[in-house]
Amino acid sequence: MAKDKAISVLMCGTFDPRFGRNRQLLRLMKSRNVNVTVKNYSLWSSNKVADVRQGKVQRALRAIAVYGQMIVALLGQTLNPRRRPSVVLVPHPCQFDAVVVGVVCRIVRVPMVIDYFVSLHETVVDDRNIVSSTSLTAKVLRSADALSAKLATLILTDTPEDAEAFAKETSTAPSKWRTVWVGADSDFYQPVSATPAPEKVVLFYGTYIPLQGIDFIVRASLLLPKEYQVRLVGDGQERPRIEKIIHELNAPIELFDSVSEEKLAENISQASVCLGIFGTGAKSSRVIPNKVFQCMAMGKAIITADTPAIRHHLEDAVVTVPAGNPQALANGIVALLEDVVKIRELETGARKLFLEKFDDNKIAPLLVEALQAASGKASVLKEVPLSVMDHLRFALVHRALLLLQPKSILEIGIGQGSFSTRIAQWGQYLGVENNPADAGVAAARLSHFPDAEFRKGGIEQVQPYETFDLVCAFDALENVESDVTALRSWVEHVNEYGSLIMSTSTRNTRYERKGIKKLLAAAEMEEVSIHPYGAIGGHAVEWVSSKLLSRHLRFVQPNSVLIGKLLAVVAVPMKLLQRPFLHTSVGVGWVVVARRKRGAL
Repeated sequence: MAKDKAISVLMCGTFDPRFGRNRQLLRLMKSRNVNVTVKNYSLWSSNKVADVRQGKVQRALRAIAVYGQMIVALLGQTLNPRRRPSVVLVPHPCQFDAVVVGVVCRIVRVPMVIDYFVSLHETVVDDRNIVSSTSLTAKVLRSADALSAKLATLILTDTPEDAEAFAKETSTAPSKWRTVWVGADSDFYQPVSATPAPEKVVLFYGTYIPLQGIDFIVRASLLLPKEYQVRLVGDGQERPRIEKIIHELNAPIELFDSVSEEKLAENISQASVCLGIFGTGAKSSRVIPNKVFQCMAMGKAIITADTPAIRHHLEDAVVTVPAGNPQALANGIVALLEDVVKIRELETGARKLFLEKFDDNKIAPLLVEALQAASGKASVLKEVPLSVMDHLRFALVHRALLLLQPKSILEIGIGQGSFSTRIAQWGQYLGVENNPADAGVAAARLSHFPDAEFRKGGIEQVQPYETFDLVCAFDALENVESDVTALRSWVEHVNEYGSLIMSTSTRNTRYERKGIKKLLAAAEMEEVSIHPYGAIGGHAVEWVSSKLLSRHLRFVQPNSVLIGKLLAVVAVPMKLLQRPFLHTSVGVGWVVVARRKRGAL
């Protein structure tokens, strides 16, 4: 196979190289002939739950030693021109590693991609209940989740649903996240021609974590015909509790310890039907577990919980039942095992869908594209440099985007597209601009964004039936004859549960807080927030501009990347200075967030 655009990857961290996801990433890169160097440092044992419960001093000393060693090796690799990688990949568990590696990568200017396979806070606190949500450990885990995502150039995760949830949780733009499905290793998981067993075997295997909902399987086994054999294979955190439930209920369950992948594939081939997961937590609703992909690869009939992730991506290739419902699970098992035709249809459909969407040949390009994008070997979404004043304003706009998480966006009067190149990363984007000179620049800048569309003209270019989760208009009210009429025309394109973000200057006395509220009411919108921007820092910029620059140069966009970065640095303390004034009227302009009045559509 010919190499993809030449990239070299340093796979670095405290990861377990035997863990399935980490083996998968390495396997996918090698399948595309990517040059991979692995630097693995042992921090975690095979029992990470026990590691978390270790004494704090013991964990801290071990971490200092391991991360010191990692930093030295990372610097040696990245500062040597002959060994310098195109990108550093931090596998699961990535968060603590990524904080350390990310700082080094920023210093040596090497992009970092992380595999955000799980949220540490969600896993340790919400899912496994190892520590309290109010504990210091929980706060540290949440901070590690967020900081690792912010330091990363691009972030991998295993489903679009996880990407959406984690982007919101870590306050990062959705465009920073890429999906690389878990898939299955075809060296182990292939259809096997075997003589059907006379028994009806129901198989579950896993690591006994809460999201798998094994207790529901145990309770469902009590409702099955006696001739059915229910087998649980594996070990993990919840196994003692599950064994206790089995003994208390005298459930007809066969328990087996963990087995090798070769033996696991043999067990799958002998099963009449394989089970997925049945937990009721938020995490369960977003994932497609490894076992489902493996059983699909082997062409087996599968029953799993009906969740958004399963529903959206696996179509009719599996049977679904309500999560956390033993009776529904038992009914589903009986109905399937008594219908041989249905079983054969599922087996064929599962294998077909796996080959179409989740085989290594389909997943590997997703990983390589992400690595290329991070390393600069493929086109990436480039943000246009901002003026200092725009940095102050966009800080509040970005805050609103994190709150609203829009999937479709209309921006009116986009100018040359300085904000557009940031907003277009959040979803399907449409921008309009009627100034011919600005329109040409904006169209060129948006051409790099696959989900963005530009139309030359004003609001009339948007069809009456087109509505959006978010409509934006920045400093546009000052340029219209009737602000009420203009605002109403914009609001027509806000969908039922949509929102509006607009900005305006404080120089016009009509646009004081009371005036803005009155204007929103006239357009049947209700206030979400009205915040001033530019307190102190913006005033300083205006004063300097008025003394040193002609009026029309105050808000000219920087046309150099270097100047843009310099202005971004200058804006940092000013953004901090404006925060204490967000609930006052002190500033050079307003950023307004509003939504439709419920029932107004």
